Amino acid sequence: MWTNRKPAPQGAASPQELVARLGGSRVITKILIANNGIGAVKCIRDIKKWSYENFRNERVIKFVVMVTPEDMKANAEYIKLADYTVSVPGGSNNNNFANVECIIDIAKR
Repeated sequence: MWTNRKPAPQGAASPQELVARLGGSRVITKILIANNGIGAVKCIRDIKKWSYENFRNERVIKFVVMVTPEDMKANAEYIKLADYTVSVPGGSNNNNFANVECIIDIAKR
């Protein structure tokens, strides 16, 4: 199942070291998940698994999730896996997960 994954180069002890080795200049430490349900759960779990496999620490990347009142009431799994939550309006996806302006505003903050 994980055959398409490439591990970090040998000896990378931290994301900062990996980025430096690959010639990068910016380390990603937080990811905004603009989705709910199983898509968000799979994304968070996969990145945590990759982090653990490469750095022996699944918490090197923090997750910010958008939460609707409906998801909060349902005690959605993706909320439990997140490090931070941001409340967004409920209702149709045009109000939240498909609202590009809302997502960009949250990402900037």
